[in-house]
Amino acid sequence: MKELMNWLISNKLRTFLISLVYFSLVIFPHEWVGLRINKAFSGIPRSSYDQIILIVFLIFFAIIFLSVFQKIRTHPLRGKLLLCLGFTMMCIFFVNSYLFVINIESVHYVQYAVGVILVFALCEHYFVSLFLACLIGIFDESYQYFYLAPERTDYFDFNDVITNLLGAGLGLILLRIFQIRQKVKPRIIRNGFLIPLLSLVALVSIALGTKILSVYPSDDSFMLVKKIQEGWWTTVPPDVTFHVVQPLEGLLIISLLFLIYFFCFSSKIAEKN
Repeated sequence: MKELMNWLISNKLRTFLISLVYFSLVIFPHEWVGLRINKAFSGIPRSSYDQIILIVFLIFFAIIFLSVFQKIRTHPLRGKLLLCLGFTMMCIFFVNSYLFVINIESVHYVQYAVGVILVFALCEHYFVSLFLACLIGIFDESYQYFYLAPERTDYFDFNDVITNLLGAGLGLILLRIFQIRQKVKPRIIRNGFLIPLLSLVALVSIALGTKILSVYPSDDSFMLVKKIQEGWWTTVPPDVTFHVVQPLEGLLIISLLFLIYFFCFSSKIAEKN
């Protein structure tokens, strides 16, 4: 891992180009890939397909954990890392249990765990990488909601934004386990995520104030929720029940995740080169 990160960090232009290609492949062919997956598993019952995907991802996560277990045991911050990793896996369990329609959505964890590693190689800062990965995840879901399939979706998918953020958190925890250093930067650069954050808040505030964007159904051009959900749970064919995260609820969850991951990545440790 260290050799790979050293190469990515030392070749930022190549890493930037790789990142552009990678996130383009993650975001833009979304519907095409989904249709191909559905076609590939069309002869298998939905419940069996869901179980197969779940087993595959459980095996994948088990392999990842076993491969880094020894490094966690000898890590100077093993207690905190185990706590953060345990918290992330608990969140993944709850998301899979209550926010997913189908288990293939677990691919978001892998996509954003890999993606945030590329982002980290560019900015070399844990919390800034997490914030930028979250912005990419928001763009990903905005592309699907406002452009790709606006007529087939009733709400902006905060469920997936949360899933993307957990995947990014998992990727950064893995970097922390391998003791990948973040670059010590001047405060204005180290806290540089505040600039895009404030810009995003200002942009959304202007859109809401000018009625270009609204949270719930209205006559505005764009709505985060087109159809009010009745009750806490939503059921879709074939008898799948899940919770649709509402905008305010989603913002609160995302803010809480940021606070917890700030705790995970804030400690300074004597890492080996």
